[in-house]
Amino acid sequence: MEENEQEIPVAEQFRNRVILKAARIEKVEQHPGGSLLYILTLECGDEEPRQIVSSIVPFYKPEELLGKTIVIVYNLKPANFRGVRSNGMLLAASDPAVKDHETCEVLFAPQFAPGTILEPEGYDAPTEKYCYVKPDKFFSMPLYTKDGFVEVDGKKIGADGKFLTAEIYRNGDVG
Repeated sequence: MEENEQEIPVAEQFRNRVILKAARIEKVEQHPGGSLLYILTLECGDEEPRQIVSSIVPFYKPEELLGKTIVIVYNLKPANFRGVRSNGMLLAASDPAVKDHETCEVLFAPQFAPGTILEPEGYDAPTEKYCYVKPDKFFSMPLYTKDGFVEVDGKKIGADGKFLTAEIYRNGDVG
């Protein structure tokens, strides 16, 4: 941790490091080299579509995803999954009583237009350009669901007075 970072509230650290953005799924493809992986093409308010790779095949059929709005970690450091570049990660909730990634609820966000930046409540979206956030840093500021709302450090995540919610795993981990 950087010097003095432990004095800054986690919600503010999150706001200072992480960009969460609403994105609409425009295309769903099975990854040619991974039976558990989808390649998702997203419209997230940029000039060009964005591509992410996600291991949600066991939980969703392509038609359950196509056209839906999700939330992604927009500035997660890009990674390659079996030869396919992923530029971000979708947010999903899980059952806290079950380990080993056996449960998954993609956090659909129809209340947000593609490109909307979501922040902890009480914080405005920053105007400065963000650097990539590494996965270990992202996961050091845990997101979770509490009574159906996605939160970090007790602050609901949202924009314009609307908040990101979970329907199934209303109290648990988000990653």
